[in-house]
Amino acid sequence: MMRIKNNMKIFDDVLKKIKESENIIITSHVNPDGDAIGASLGLLLGLEKLFSDLNTTKHMRIVLQDKYPDTTNFLKYINKIEIYDENNKNYNCDLIIFVDSADIKRTGKIANLAKNVFTINFDHHITNPSFANLNYIKDISSTSEIIFKFLNFSEIEIDKDIAECLYTGLINDTGNFSHDNVTKDTFYMAGKLIEAGVNNSKIVSKFLKNKSYAAIKLIGESLFNMKFFKEKKLAYFYLPYEELQKYNGRKEDTENIVEKLIEYNEANVALFLREERDGVIKGSMRSKIDNIDVSQISGIFGGGGHKKAAGFSSSSTEKEILNEILKNL
Repeated sequence: MMRIKNNMKIFDDVLKKIKESENIIITSHVNPDGDAIGASLGLLLGLEKLFSDLNTTKHMRIVLQDKYPDTTNFLKYINKIEIYDENNKNYNCDLIIFVDSADIKRTGKIANLAKNVFTINFDHHITNPSFANLNYIKDISSTSEIIFKFLNFSEIEIDKDIAECLYTGLINDTGNFSHDNVTKDTFYMAGKLIEAGVNNSKIVSKFLKNKSYAAIKLIGESLFNMKFFKEKKLAYFYLPYEELQKYNGRKEDTENIVEKLIEYNEANVALFLREERDGVIKGSMRSKIDNIDVSQISGIFGGGGHKKAAGFSSSSTEKEILNEILKNL
């Protein structure tokens, strides 16, 4: 399957396929973050507006394996998002649009719906293997920025509701414009979304500064118990499942831990490992310097992402994962 970069022709093909389709499912990765939610919901609202203007009826829905994070509850149409139910056989579709999914396996059980169905893949992870029939992969700030470009290309008006979705995705994946994936195009997009009615202070307050008790306590635990491997300049924290349970925490309550670890002034790399109920370990990595590509290191465990932000899952033990990463740094 062809991987196309910097080529608007792919948007032509995508738009044509969407218009031809009758039953469309939009999906994203497990444990969805702000970009997964913002891009998915922004796309759905945009397509609903497109077909309403064309007086055309389509059956469109967002289906995710995991619930959206509580920090996105403020988005007006968040309840349009459905949680996948294995016992529900009513997922017939002729098109699946994957959004912000670095690999089809990252969508979890929903990947099973893609068998014998035409697929489209919008993503900004450089390690994406272009797994769909149509792929638009571009190394930019966020998948929300890709959806912004697609909606503009399709001449779909971005109203306040769509803008709030896309802005949420933008600040999620840029760390509120603090990461080096921010470009002049990113700021252009932010400006246009503010013109459409986004209140920056509201989104930052509702999405970034709205943490649960468990999230606050777990950040404290991570900073207090962080290990630092001086020779590798690696800041590291491991969270066993029972520790998460101690605070009645959820996966989303651990989202910011790796970002806090990389703030240590002597660290060039941060590694956060979290054990799940079934013993599988989820890893998140961050890098501060150009010559350490954490997407390549995550690739050792079948993961991927970006040069300075990546993740993976592994059935190896914590000690085995840590030793392998130390060996490759």
